[in-house]
Amino acid sequence: MEKVQSNVRTPLLKKVHCNYIPVKSLEESAEWYEKVLGLKRFKDDGSIMVLGEGEWLFLLETKNEFTPNFFTDQWDGENYEMFSMTFEVDDIQLVYQNLQAHNVELEPIFDDGPCGLKFTFKDISGNKFHVWEDIER
Repeated sequence: MEKVQSNVRTPLLKKVHCNYIPVKSLEESAEWYEKVLGLKRFKDDGSIMVLGEGEWLFLLETKNEFTPNFFTDQWDGENYEMFSMTFEVDDIQLVYQNLQAHNVELEPIFDDGPCGLKFTFKDISGNKFHVWEDIER
């Protein structure tokens, strides 16, 4: 049996290739992601949505109501409903205004100094996401 080195210095995981998002209705969610976020469908059924740089979001219809949201005291106060994913954008104001125009549940844009501008929103299934713009570029 080959011995495994215990002090790995190089990360063994390269990047996140795709993400799986639980949704209540595949068709309604695919339409929402297209209409509200401007994502394109990779497959006709809408189960794969493509981001601007080609990453995939798999929309998977759940058998019960479930989101990747969770509660923590480690982020923004006690019992904070945490998001599981952050989307980087080039124009946070445009994204925010578009979400507002579609009556999406969202929090105000927050200027976090050198960490950039950010806000959170929820999709049609209640999945909470984080949006971030790097203003230091």
